Amino acid sequence: MKKKGIRTVLATMLVLIFASSIIFGAGSTEVATKTSRKLSIAHVFATNHPVHLALLEANEMLKQKSGGRLELNIYPNGTFANYNDAVQAVIMGQLDMAPLDSASEYLPKAGVLLGPYVFRSYGHWTNFKNSELYENLKDEISEAVGVKQLDLYNFGFRNMTGNKPLVKLEDFHKLKLRVVNFPPYSEIATVFNAVGTSLPIGDVYMGLQSGVVDAQENPLTQIVTMKFYEVQKYLMLTQHMLAVSGTIMSEQTWNSLSAEDQKIIEEVFRFEADRIDQIVRDNENALIEEVKKAGMTVIDKIDTKPFRDRVGLVLERNPAWVEVYNQIQSIPD
Repeated sequence: MKKKGIRTVLATMLVLIFASSIIFGAGSTEVATKTSRKLSIAHVFATNHPVHLALLEANEMLKQKSGGRLELNIYPNGTFANYNDAVQAVIMGQLDMAPLDSASEYLPKAGVLLGPYVFRSYGHWTNFKNSELYENLKDEISEAVGVKQLDLYNFGFRNMTGNKPLVKLEDFHKLKLRVVNFPPYSEIATVFNAVGTSLPIGDVYMGLQSGVVDAQENPLTQIVTMKFYEVQKYLMLTQHMLAVSGTIMSEQTWNSLSAEDQKIIEEVFRFEADRIDQIVRDNENALIEEVKKAGMTVIDKIDTKPFRDRVGLVLERNPAWVEVYNQIQSIPD
């Protein structure tokens, strides 16, 4: 009887321990789902750039929609990593988010988004973003790169700067034009028939000042924030490429989120992308006035047909672009 009593007590204790583990385990799970989480995002832009400004607003929206559970830890100015390293860190799951300008290395046809004279206007871009083609491309990029492509946005049409007027094809003959040091940006040299010279963005100012390159092309936002007006006399509004980028999230991070939080993230970054587009449009005239005040001569009446006529050369070199290029061209402004 004594042994039986001991066994009964032990059995009761085990039942209590098991029940307690279920109760407290459930409580712990509940607490875990409510634990706050900081999602790190790194970019190379200055803190007055539209991308950074929109991220600050997106962060407030994220905190509000998640009841304070989720927020962004933003690293601007390349303080976390340069552009390429940040992208690789996201792919490897070492960083939650970063901008991805071109997925052409992984999905060749995606390079068309940064092709010369692909988008005709901001209205054309907006209609593209409202199309099925846009959603399909985001999904294809996600699968090819191994990330979650959250959005696409633009930070303005890219324009040319130089120390002499550059308005005709012959003006670019033998000109050393700085091009972004990864494809498909180098195709800009093709449409202008210039000598493309690769330089990282951080070296462009010095390259222009020292004569390593004669001219460069960038969106107005970048021309102003990088103060290229200090080393270039002319701004030509060639509007030869829409500077398209987007936000990617680590696949591991995305899969670790609940369905509810995934929905919140998608809503917030849809807002972020549209907000960048809006800031760019709203600020464009002010940026032109700013470079004028800084001493630049702005040339806005340019016959771009000779440059556009050379887009066919770019498509010949990038046959994977052709189908998507034609689909984008069929979208109205």
